[in-house]
Amino acid sequence: MVKNESGGLRDYLRTKDFKYTITAVLLFLGIFLLSVFLWLRIYTHHGQELDLPDYTGFQYEDALKDATRKKFRMSISDSLHILGKPGGQILKQNPSPHSLVKQKRMIYVTITKRSPDKILSGRLPEMYGKNYQRKRRELDEHFQIRSNVIEKRYDPAEEGQILEVQYKGQTIMDSKGRNNDVQIEKGDVLDFIISEKSGGLVEIPNLICKTYDEAQFLLENLGLTVGDVLKEGDVTDLSSSYIIAQDPVADGGTIKMESGIQLTVTQNKPETCN
Repeated sequence: MVKNESGGLRDYLRTKDFKYTITAVLLFLGIFLLSVFLWLRIYTHHGQELDLPDYTGFQYEDALKDATRKKFRMSISDSLHILGKPGGQILKQNPSPHSLVKQKRMIYVTITKRSPDKILSGRLPEMYGKNYQRKRRELDEHFQIRSNVIEKRYDPAEEGQILEVQYKGQTIMDSKGRNNDVQIEKGDVLDFIISEKSGGLVEIPNLICKTYDEAQFLLENLGLTVGDVLKEGDVTDLSSSYIIAQDPVADGGTIKMESGIQLTVTQNKPETCN
């Protein structure tokens, strides 16, 4: 009985039906395993974390193209004007470079502005009569505006004070007041005229008939000096000698401060002097 059953099983294993059944089962298992493998691969790739490129320093348009190609998204979150940098350049990004992120992640970037911010002159601090060096630092630190001295002009007040402020040839502050409606670009330059105690012009004094000491005292008070001294006759005491000629002459003209005036002296008071 057992022998017959064993023989029948062997006969069945040799039949075409059994071979077809085994082939079908193996084919089904192969397709099933392949499907599972492909599904796992797709699922794993979908959740894969990628290394985020460093886009700082790139132009926004170029970075956007690269990010799109790598299945990222990009958006501008802020823009700043920075002197010396071209517009549209990426300054920083979030997430930070080389972060591990998934595809379609949004990258927020800060870029440089293509045109500088503008400031109304009315927002600037009062500068007329103020110390130039202090205002220069204030403009640079708080307004990103540079300063340039275009002229130094004599003024009896303290040296280095601001006498006039100009922007592109237009006066925005001076002794007459201020213009509050001028638009100034950040990073641009204001021109200054500042005070100095030397170099001013004074009227040429009339020194004729004064003693040498009197003339010297007057010249010192005017910011002038005694130039060459020419002696006429026997001059025994220079301090008490009298001025009989000068160069330049006192004809209503002016002379630059610290200049010297040439004097011609004689010992005795001329008859023409009262």
